[in-house]
Amino acid sequence: MAEKKIGGRTFKCEPLLATKALVLQGRLARALGPVAGKLPAILAARNGNDTQKAAADTETIAALVGIFEALTPEEYADLVKDIVEIAKLQRPSGDYEPVDLDGDFHGDMKSVFPVMFFVLQTQFQDFFGDALANGLRKTTGKG
Repeated sequence: MAEKKIGGRTFKCEPLLATKALVLQGRLARALGPVAGKLPAILAARNGNDTQKAAADTETIAALVGIFEALTPEEYADLVKDIVEIAKLQRPSGDYEPVDLDGDFHGDMKSVFPVMFFVLQTQFQDFFGDALANGLRKTTGKG
């Protein structure tokens, strides 16, 4: 189980069951289409230094443009919601409860994408393992 602090809050994410992960992967493939090849490098750079994160943000914008061309706004919102709501959020009581996109991110839209990438990395790191490592080596020049 992965855990990450984002925007001053702690999120936790468990791997989905294989069937649900495959369905999500299929939805992502449909949404990403021609920009799918950028996903491993984007995910790898999210945990990098500030320069790598800035590069990932630029690639993310390019990927979003591609997604907007492939999906209606409603399909896009549903996909982001479904991804983000895989995570759990630590509440003031210390308990973790499922994320509610509208309730938990009202007034904090800047945290939506970092949580989404955290979930995607948690779900697909083993699938993209080599690609993530190669993307990180490419952005750092190491390896």
